[in-house]
Amino acid sequence: MSETPVAPLSGPILSVAPFPATPPAGFVEHAFEQQWTVGRSRAAVWEWLCDPATFTDGQLRPFRVEFLTNASGQTGFSEDVYNAHVGPFMSFSGVLGTIVHERYRDLQYFYGSYAVSHGLFRPTRLQFWLVEGPDDSSTVLRLRLDSYVRRRAVGSWETLMGIFWKRFGRWCEKAIPNNWLR
Repeated sequence: MSETPVAPLSGPILSVAPFPATPPAGFVEHAFEQQWTVGRSRAAVWEWLCDPATFTDGQLRPFRVEFLTNASGQTGFSEDVYNAHVGPFMSFSGVLGTIVHERYRDLQYFYGSYAVSHGLFRPTRLQFWLVEGPDDSSTVLRLRLDSYVRRRAVGSWETLMGIFWKRFGRWCEKAIPNNWLR
């Protein structure tokens, strides 16, 4: 007697928040904020900030940044594009959220993203804002990195982030040509 094959069970693709709303036991919420005044136009800073080459070109192996095409066929810095920054002692995987041209960019990390160790630092969200600077030829670039941090390691995280992000504004300004000579 022949058995009728049974179709394998399959559930729906879930739509869940990338990260739990509250920190796991032993962790606290932490927000690292930094701001730079960049001597370039907002359009130029936005173009640099949203160019995948800014984060992929010149990467030292084994560090890598990847962008996966979204359902609309877009890649790079577009809403709903999956993004992964990986390397030794780090894995930041997430999805790009709201993007407002020349003003705001949001990257929400997935649960399981970590720096140094999953037991110490877990980034949850990276946001950038751009506003006009104090003069016509400058832009204020603001960053906020939200993380869950092991309570006893908050000071270390602050120090590490201060060192890591310190040169970001100078890196931006140096990478964008100064068009004052026309």
